[in-house]
Amino acid sequence: MKITKEIIQRIEGEATLELEWEAEKIRFARIKFFNFRGIEDILKNRSLHDAIAITPRVCGICSTSHALAATLAIENCYASLGEPLFITPKARHIREIALNAEKIQNHIKWFYFSIIPELKKLENAPFSQNAFKDKEWFEAQKAIIESLKLGAIFSGQWPHGSFLMSGGVTCDPLNSDIIQAQNALESVISFCQTYLYGMPLEEFLEIESALQLMATHSALNLGIESMMQKGFDSCGRSYDRFLALGESFLYEGSLKSLKTTVVSADVKYVHESLENSFFEKNGKGYTYSKSAMYKKSYFEVGPLARLMLSKDSLTRDLHRRFKDSTLTRVVARMVECAHLMRRTSQLLCNLDIHEPSYHKPKININHFTCEGIGIVEASRGTLIHKVDVKNGFIQSYDIITPTVWNLGNGNIENPSIAQKAIMGLNSIEKADFVFKSFDVCSVCTTQ
Repeated sequence: MKITKEIIQRIEGEATLELEWEAEKIRFARIKFFNFRGIEDILKNRSLHDAIAITPRVCGICSTSHALAATLAIENCYASLGEPLFITPKARHIREIALNAEKIQNHIKWFYFSIIPELKKLENAPFSQNAFKDKEWFEAQKAIIESLKLGAIFSGQWPHGSFLMSGGVTCDPLNSDIIQAQNALESVISFCQTYLYGMPLEEFLEIESALQLMATHSALNLGIESMMQKGFDSCGRSYDRFLALGESFLYEGSLKSLKTTVVSADVKYVHESLENSFFEKNGKGYTYSKSAMYKKSYFEVGPLARLMLSKDSLTRDLHRRFKDSTLTRVVARMVECAHLMRRTSQLLCNLDIHEPSYHKPKININHFTCEGIGIVEASRGTLIHKVDVKNGFIQSYDIITPTVWNLGNGNIENPSIAQKAIMGLNSIEKADFVFKSFDVCSVCTTQ
């Protein structure tokens, strides 16, 4: 038995994998996050609406997700006082457009900046030697910039836009803004059709079989071939349990599933565990990451979970063939990206700019004691903000991020989602890639 430590690079922030070996296989993996920042503590005793400005600083990639989760938590506070706010369809659609833009840029960035370079490092991967010298990589950069522009047209800037507020949004777009946003989105779609999918977007979204997908000439198919060569179609499997608690156009309500059986879920069953965390102060902690559990079980969140719960045909076929393997997890994120682009195009076409962007609340919440919860399906999965308020000031603020769901810290008897996926592997390289297939965000985990 031996311990191997590896610093994981090319993720958001820093993390360390400590691998425990037995009979030349990984017996257990400790996922360590060290850079605690204390956003939740910073929010204590501040005015409630400060959360909308402060929580986006948790992450430079998912700042819109955090701002929206904070806004929804505040709006839930109003509802708990018997004064639910009216949010116009226009405001809801603008919120969704900005959130979708954030997801699109993250998905493309993750695939081209993390997954492809990692595959190129592996032996016999069917790519040229240096990912960052390819023309396709430069085109990917342009697409990412265009998707950021799409979101910034409505949020004012990226990251940390300031367009969200309880009661609606602050922006009031013109027809010229809509045209500009549509042009930006078309640029992103054009890149994906040319390079990522190798076919028109609508044609890709009609694919229902993994065999059809693997017959295409595209970056996605090259990635699939590379992952299959290295065995990622059969490794990286976890519990086959999926969860999505936030709203999505892909499904209705909060859902969970074991394999392919989908049932309703309730956020009241969510709780955090401090087991093996430094917060426990029991001398046994090894990470600043908390763990999120549904009842007493770990559930995977993110694009794969959302598509499994929505019964997406292509994702279900991939799952039938490869289960919740690394290959299925990677491909699902690119499939969701296609759904997001089509949905956003529809929202832009149907946005009614003549509706109000904002309705002022009837009461001043700064004088009330209340509590609220906001849930958003962020790029990496379910994001939850919980707030307790006394006389308008935050008494406690709790943030449960997607990475806390997927990369928490269980034990060898009950490992977390990522720990389970890594256990049993026979190489550090495979463990590293499986770890990154969850789109790791250290800064969100240790916020």
